[in-house]
Amino acid sequence: MNLKDTKPGLIDCCQICYSKAIYEVLDLGYSGLCDSLLTNFQLNLSEKNYPLKLMRCRKCHLLQLNYVVDNEEVFHKEYPYKSGITKPLKELLHSTSKYCVKNFNFTKKPLAIDIGSNDGTLLEGFKKHNFKVLGVEPTNIAKIANKKGIKTIQKFFEKDAINLIKQNYKKADVITGTNIFAHINKLDTFMKGVKSLINPKSGIFLTESHYAGNIIDQMQFDSIYHEHLRFFLLKPLILLLKNYGFKIVDAAKIPNYAGSIRIAATLNKKAKIKKSVKKILDEENRKNFYKTSKYINFSKNVNKVRKNLSQLLWSLKLKNKRIVGVGCPGRSITLLSYCNITNQIIDYIAEQSTSLKLNMFTPTTHIKIIDEKNMIRKQPDYALILSWHYGKSVMKNLRKKGYKGKFIIPLPSPKIMN
Repeated sequence: MNLKDTKPGLIDCCQICYSKAIYEVLDLGYSGLCDSLLTNFQLNLSEKNYPLKLMRCRKCHLLQLNYVVDNEEVFHKEYPYKSGITKPLKELLHSTSKYCVKNFNFTKKPLAIDIGSNDGTLLEGFKKHNFKVLGVEPTNIAKIANKKGIKTIQKFFEKDAINLIKQNYKKADVITGTNIFAHINKLDTFMKGVKSLINPKSGIFLTESHYAGNIIDQMQFDSIYHEHLRFFLLKPLILLLKNYGFKIVDAAKIPNYAGSIRIAATLNKKAKIKKSVKKILDEENRKNFYKTSKYINFSKNVNKVRKNLSQLLWSLKLKNKRIVGVGCPGRSITLLSYCNITNQIIDYIAEQSTSLKLNMFTPTTHIKIIDEKNMIRKQPDYALILSWHYGKSVMKNLRKKGYKGKFIIPLPSPKIMN
């Protein structure tokens, strides 16, 4: 099958098998881009909102969005996300290099390339294992990586960057794409680039993406936003990579971002496939991830959670309780928008002092993001943990800093915790 890059706009067929047999699983309404935060001045201007629908392909079982926003708009120069901002995520990203070193053999003076490398946190792990490292990152976060000593090309992973790497570097021993693999609309360009840069005999292409199984079973509808164009089960991943001559030799479910799937693939046709691949495929079949009924139930349950969370927050607000948000990950924008949690319900969102999001406002819901030191000083009654996937560590951290109020965990089902 000859794949092609997906153009921005509405999509009327499956992104990887081009079947027209796609149907709507969940309509999350319209929302602004999760990492295009607003300045105070922009609040008075017209705002861009885009449709956000989760679709499913009946043929290859890929879960995907119905609309593509141009990559240059999504991953703009002032993109505020830094992957190394939290200790738990930093440790998880470093586990990628540990996994590679433990499970595969590489050439002398190996090279690791990370596509969508952000601030270079993942590559720091490879550097500790004596890899030569190279990042590819289109946003200004690349400057942070370069200052840390992680060589980073500030470009999209397209023809210019690919040719630049070909001219100046040897074939890569490892190419990683954590989350970015589910983000890019120019998938054909991406895969052809990876294939041209990787060592054909011993090279490993490793991707980590939000796992569709976790999204469905754990009600993680908040992880559905415009950056994430595709949500993978293992079967469609195998199909996609096979089109480019890659064989998936290992697969694992990992805790990153509240549940991701990590796959390792190679061009080496003689490489053995580990039992882990069949194990996950069997589990997906056993849990009915390839049956329509699974997604009908998911949609119904999401609507219940939305209703229950709204009722909980408004019941507290009507008792004159002060509620604030904690953490502003990309996924929080979908939760806030879909559940209509505006600045009428929560006073502000508290973020770490080092966050690039401070003094900005959330798209669509217009909630101000402030330093968490203000939250500790003001002691609101309730803290809605928007980074709920790191809930335990966030709550423990806030208690250490002196917060005395109660916590609200929104998902998988809303609950109050002391």
